[in-house]
Amino acid sequence: ECNEGSVWEAAQAAVNFQLNNLVAIVDHNHMQSLDFCDRTLCSSPMAEKWKGFGWNVLTIDGHDIQQIDAAFDQAEATKGVPTVIIAETVKGKGVSFMEDQAGWHGKAPGEEQARQAVEELGGEW
Repeated sequence: ECNEGSVWEAAQAAVNFQLNNLVAIVDHNHMQSLDFCDRTLCSSPMAEKWKGFGWNVLTIDGHDIQQIDAAFDQAEATKGVPTVIIAETVKGKGVSFMEDQAGWHGKAPGEEQARQAVEELGGEW
């Protein structure tokens, strides 16, 4: 059973009150704490649900800073309705042992894993 009532009630209220200065960002990595969303929640089709409630919907690559900036510009230019930015992302992107692994949600890496992650992301430990 789908239990997302409060989210969609708030979405309807935002449209009802024409909150065009409201921007929601959904980190749509298709996962939740322990598994893929489509196995546990009925979040798809994400964009169509938001459109159905009357929101301006922008779907972007959530790893691309230029697309993020452009989406905020589009949201600011939209009048009369709130905007949702659906940022398509990959959980743990760029870290070999974390990427696309639901088990890392809320789990801290050990020191060696943290060092490896920082290095794989191009940082210095």
